[in-house]
Amino acid sequence: MNLFEAVKDAVPTRTAAEHYGIEVKRNGMACCPFHDDRTPSMKVDKRFHCFGCQED
Repeated sequence: MNLFEAVKDAVPTRTAAEHYGIEVKRNGMACCPFHDDRTPSMKVDKRFHCFGCQED
């Protein structure tokens, strides 16, 4: 296992998103930082997916 994979396994996606200032709601939804988003359209769980701009 390389360092990237070790960190990826150790740090949950939600924690990483919150570290960068993304507010994740209780249901796992957040405003997407990849496009101008006024309402939460990005689902954050083990991965992230934006239903507005399709970023993964």
